[in-house]
Amino acid sequence: MIPYGRQDITDEDIDAVRKVLQSDFLTQGSALPEFENSICDYTQARHAIGVNSGTSALHLACRAMGLSKGDILWTSAITFASSANCGLFCDARVDFIDIDPEDWNLSIEKLECKLKLAESKNKLPKIIVIVHFAGLSCHLQAMHDLCKKYGIYLIEDACHALGAKYNSEPIGSCKFSDVVTFSFHPVKSI
Repeated sequence: MIPYGRQDITDEDIDAVRKVLQSDFLTQGSALPEFENSICDYTQARHAIGVNSGTSALHLACRAMGLSKGDILWTSAITFASSANCGLFCDARVDFIDIDPEDWNLSIEKLECKLKLAESKNKLPKIIVIVHFAGLSCHLQAMHDLCKKYGIYLIEDACHALGAKYNSEPIGSCKFSDVVTFSFHPVKSI
């Protein structure tokens, strides 16, 4: 079988895992807070919360924003299932916004048109989950401005974008959004 991704695990990585497994604190201790602080330092974020997966991070972000039955979540039409499933896990309705064929990220023009139509029908989403596709950052300022204008929460699915930047700002800083999620799955760009 041809693998769709390969991880690069060094002896140093194995030693770090062994150190945690042999410590007195398998589920609590210093490793997770050290990791969270490293993410904050790297992304210039004020807070970081480590969870088991990017999917869980998106689900928790939606819960934190109060997404529930009867609410609407929009996300990119080109993404992993988690960007939509996080809304379904909260019993919200999910809809998609098409991408810009130039950068594969959510289209600002299509988003703006869809927002105007949704406003006229009184069916605006509570949350928009944007996806930084393949490490390419979305047009964050425009997304931020539209979400503020319409009173919508903005979540960045940055599972493909750790280390990416937008206008010299690190993805993950939350300067343009309410929450940013990352993933450390072996096929993600790190």
